[in-house]
Amino acid sequence: MSTKFTYALIMTVCQVVVSLVMFFLGFETEKLATGQYLGFVGIVFMIVVLWLGIKAVRDEAPGQALGYGGCVGTGTMIGLYAGLMGGVYRFIHLKFINTSFVDYQMELIRSQEAAKGTSDAQMEQAEGVIRMMMGPVAQGISTPILVVIISVLISLLLAIFLKRPPAEEAA
Repeated sequence: MSTKFTYALIMTVCQVVVSLVMFFLGFETEKLATGQYLGFVGIVFMIVVLWLGIKAVRDEAPGQALGYGGCVGTGTMIGLYAGLMGGVYRFIHLKFINTSFVDYQMELIRSQEAAKGTSDAQMEQAEGVIRMMMGPVAQGISTPILVVIISVLISLLLAIFLKRPPAEEAA
C-alpha cells in the first residue's frame, strides 16, 4: 500500500469518526445549527494528516529533492483518495445512518430564511433543489470534489514548509 493511500485512509477514518461523533451527539440532528460551526474539526484533522502524509513521502527518499509541486501533488493525491472514500461513506451515512439529515437541514434553513423575511412561496420553490443537493447522492458526489479542493488549498500552504530543495541548492 502506498504512503499516499495510507494517509488517505487515515484521513477518511478521521472523517468517519468526526461524522459519527457529531451524529451521536446530535450535531447532525437536533443541534444542527451548532453542528455547522464544528466543521472546523474536520479541517484540523485534514491539515494534520496532510502535513504528516507529505512529510512521510518526503522522508521516504532522504537524499532526493521534493519541490513545491511535488508536495502539492502529494497532498492532492491524498485528498483525492480520501475524497473518493469519504464520498462513498457520506452516501452510506446519509442513506442508512442519518436518514433524517435533509429534514433537519430543511428545518434549519426554513427558520433562517423566515428570519430574513423569505416568503413561504419562495421557500417552497427552493425546497426541491435544497433537498436534492442535501441528499445522499448529491453529497456522495460533492464530497470528493470539496475534499480535493480543500486538500489542494491546504497543500499549497503546507508545501512552503515541507518542500526539500535539491542537494546542490541546499548547500
